[in-house]
Formats: sequence, structure tokens, C-alpha cells
Amino acid sequence: MLHSVPHLGPKGIAHLISELPSGLPDSTIDLAQVRAWALSPDSLQKEYKVHPEAARCLALQKDELLSASAEIADAVKKLGIRVITITDPDYPAPLKEYDAGPPPIVYAYGNMGLLRERRFAVVSSLTIGGRGIEVTRELAGMLSDEGLVAVTSHNTHPYQIVGLAAKSRNAPLVMVLDRGILSAFPQGLGWEPVAQARIWNMRFDPEKDLVLSAFRLYDPWIGANGRERDRIVFGLADIVVAVDVRPGGVMESECLRAHKRGREVYVYQQEGNLPIGNKNLVEKGCHPLKSEWAKSLLTTLDLPAEETQSFEHDDLLWGD
Repeated sequence: MLHSVPHLGPKGIAHLISELPSGLPDSTIDLAQVRAWALSPDSLQKEYKVHPEAARCLALQKDELLSASAEIADAVKKLGIRVITITDPDYPAPLKEYDAGPPPIVYAYGNMGLLRERRFAVVSSLTIGGRGIEVTRELAGMLSDEGLVAVTSHNTHPYQIVGLAAKSRNAPLVMVLDRGILSAFPQGLGWEPVAQARIWNMRFDPEKDLVLSAFRLYDPWIGANGRERDRIVFGLADIVVAVDVRPGGVMESECLRAHKRGREVYVYQQEGNLPIGNKNLVEKGCHPLKSEWAKSLLTTLDLPAEETQSFEHDDLLWGD
């Protein structure tokens, strides 16, 4: 219902959700117990700092809200999509740890068990070049082969490379969307969101993979959504590997945030001129990946030494 209110943003939703009664069976709530439900538009604006249109909708259009939200809830349940609020015990704990203002509502479709596995993200700025593409593919493939779960997205070239690398190994992945779930699956929930994987006639498998979105079901993509998507990708990743990062961009700032939050953040040291963004990350304490980047990463995973030996002779991606 809250996601149906126009001009009601994440902060307002989080405030309202924090006041809802907890511990009720099947998420049943008696709205008479919710103080905000009985307030006037003026009181809602003053006490909850919500947009005037949101306040009027909550105060004066209750019947319409309840009717619309009931229809959406029925559709979501039939499709197998979960609606998880920040007060729900199944809400991804890493998002709360990573961000002081995590999305108050996330939609999930697929294998929630992946949130209990160890996860990685291989990230780059949009300007990634040919060498970076090759490195990204190899790193994502290596970590998938070692049993980690890729966290990526269906949009932007760097994310697509990671998703395709995991798909090519039949490895599971967590797909974070920059739009609503039903916008990303225009031909039904069997539609494969990784575009290149459709060449192989792959279909999305909810038993193996997981899709997460912080956006309303039919929300389209807009540019501002990318920042929220990136923050969720980083928040869910235990290990982050930066391949080609431009200075002053979103990827650099999120890598630094992840480093401060105690994530393992590695920075690829490519041959030739090191990207300034990569250099900045190393200077601020992120781990450089030099000539033995594979061994360094696999050591982080606490794997037996013999499992790292097969990578030591492969000079394809060694940097100086």
C-alpha cells in the first residue's frame, strides 16, 4: 500500500513502517492501531515530512489505496514474488550493515538461500575497455568456479559480463535490478534478464537464481535508479573486485564505502597506465591485485593451497 502512494519516498516509507505493529501472523495489521492512518493531511506533512500529495492520498483516499494494494498483493502472491520490509526477519541483513538508509521495501523473486552464501561483485565504470572486459570475465568465472555467488545486474556492460560469466558456468547469481521486477521481465518471469544468455535460449530459474529490486513492480528505468542499484550490489557483496574505475565516480565512492564497512575490496593492477580511480583506491587502503591476483583472492577464501596452484601458471591476466 505504501508503495502505491504517489510522492512517498524511501525515508517517508521507512518512518511509517517503523511504527507498524510487529509480530502479527501473516503480516496482518489493524490499521486502526497505526497512528499515521488517522492523521489529517496537515498533520502528516508536519510530523512525517511527507510530500503534500502523499499526505492527501494517505488521509483522504484510504479506500482507493486499500483496493489497489489488495489487487497488487494478490498478483504478487500468485507470481511468487516476495515483498520484504526492513522490519521483516528475512530482510537482507548486509544491506542494513552497509547503508544507514537501506531501501525500506525490497521485492524478491527466486532463491532466497543465496543470501546465506558467500557473495562477490566484480565492478567497473561504464568506460571499461577490452582488457578490462577480459579481466572481468576471468575474475567472475574464477570466483564462480570456487563456489561464490555473483552479485550483479542485468543493465550496463560491466554487470552483464559478470552475469554471463556466471551463467556460462551454470553458477547461481543474485541479480539486482534498476527498475521494477515486472518491468525487467516483459515477457513473463521465465524471461532471462541477462540479454546475452538469451542467445543460448536460457530461461530464468527461480530455483537457482535470485532477483532483487527496491523499486515498485512496474517502475521503469530512470538514471537515478542506477545509484540505488549499485549500492545494493555493493551492500550484498562480501568480496568486491574493482577492475577499471574512473576517479570521482560512483564505483570509486562505493568501493571506498565497502572498504570502510569491512568488506574485502581488491583493485586490479593492470599493465601499463593504472587508472587513476584504481590508484586512488589502493592509496586509501584497498588491496592491490598484482602478479598473483588469483592466488591472493583464493587465499582470502580460505581454500587449501593445492586448490590455488592451477592458477599460478596462467599468465593471461598477470599485471605488473
